[in-house]
Amino acid sequence: MASPGEADVTVPHVEKKKKPPARYWQEPQDREIGGNKDGGRPEQQEKQRTHKAKKRKRDEQPRDGKKVISGKSDPFPGPAPVPKDKLQKFKRQDKIQKPRRQHYRLKDIITRSEEASEMAQKQAARFDLLLPEDAGFLEGDEDEDTCMISQEDIADAVDITSGAKYFNLKLSQFGPYRLDYSRTGRHLLLGGRRGHVACVDWQSKQLMCEINVMESINDVKWLHTEHMYAVAQKKWLYIYDSNGIELHCIRTFNDVLRMQFLPYHFLLATA
Repeated sequence: MASPGEADVTVPHVEKKKKPPARYWQEPQDREIGGNKDGGRPEQQEKQRTHKAKKRKRDEQPRDGKKVISGKSDPFPGPAPVPKDKLQKFKRQDKIQKPRRQHYRLKDIITRSEEASEMAQKQAARFDLLLPEDAGFLEGDEDEDTCMISQEDIADAVDITSGAKYFNLKLSQFGPYRLDYSRTGRHLLLGGRRGHVACVDWQSKQLMCEINVMESINDVKWLHTEHMYAVAQKKWLYIYDSNGIELHCIRTFNDVLRMQFLPYHFLLATA
């Protein structure tokens, strides 16, 4: 109860405004504002300054390969030297004599060509280390001509694995023959001038198909697999499967003499 001399005073109720919920991108800022009002601890400030100084020093270092991040110099600067004998092995031609007159464009072309040739020569000399195998050759005894050495003599002289690959085909009726091996090297395609076509698995000596197209054949070529091959006949180009069934006749390619299949492009080039 209030005393007789005091009046009744009603104090209005003031509600405090609630803070909106903090978002995830505002939490670090609030923490920094509430906890680092004095600018943070001196240890953290010192670490930040040290980190920034190291980063600035690293960015200012030259990037030409002479120095690394640690600041040490490269003990083997530049590309590895190439022996002169290997460079002579892959030498293409002597340098072209540049014209004396003021042919600036011609001089520029010759200079660029020589630079490209030298680069290719160095690259070939470097990659020669990756090709340790030498190509085979035939060497006869004293006073012996290599043309007199028969295939049977070579098969008896080589190792067992290479000797097992030797086989003999007697094709004396429909020749001369054009032949082609598949990409795997297992299947052999034969095409005789007088129309004889045959494909055979030469390792197992199994005949896949044998047909006679009844006209002259200029060339034969395997396609992307051993199940299809192309035959350049007298007039048009034909496509057969491994069973000898005609799949297609390309009449836009007429009088084809030679063929080459590009497996990575799926293109058949003809001449």
